[in-house]
Amino acid sequence: MAGFSINLAKYAEKVKSDIQTVVQKSTQQAFAAVVKKTPVDTGRARANWNVSRGAIDTTTTASTDQGRATAEVDKALSLPAGDVVYLANSLPYARVLEYGEYPNPPKNPSGKTVNGFSKQAPAGMVRTTAQEFSDYVERVISK
Repeated sequence: MAGFSINLAKYAEKVKSDIQTVVQKSTQQAFAAVVKKTPVDTGRARANWNVSRGAIDTTTTASTDQGRATAEVDKALSLPAGDVVYLANSLPYARVLEYGEYPNPPKNPSGKTVNGFSKQAPAGMVRTTAQEFSDYVERVISK
């Protein structure tokens, strides 16, 4: 009987480890998708995605460095499964990028918007990625 309980304990530890991996990797991939879908003009919107645990990180940066967003997204790989994890962009125009609240017709026509939505992300970034989340989980599980 002792041999069975030892194997069961090892199995339980493996399952826990696997769940942790699936949560971390699928979250990281989903966060990366949001960043990639974020429209780029100067790059500041992409650079201002923040990953945090327990509370939303509302800081912003003047940075336009895409590498900053990648480093933020990679934080998801070290966060424990079961915690509340946030991906937030606190720039004043982040909501406009997500929900297409540009003036229609545009005040200064630049060809970057149509009907109030960014041409680069007309359906948003976060909403579309949230709908795809199960796909990220399935990809991680299938590897």
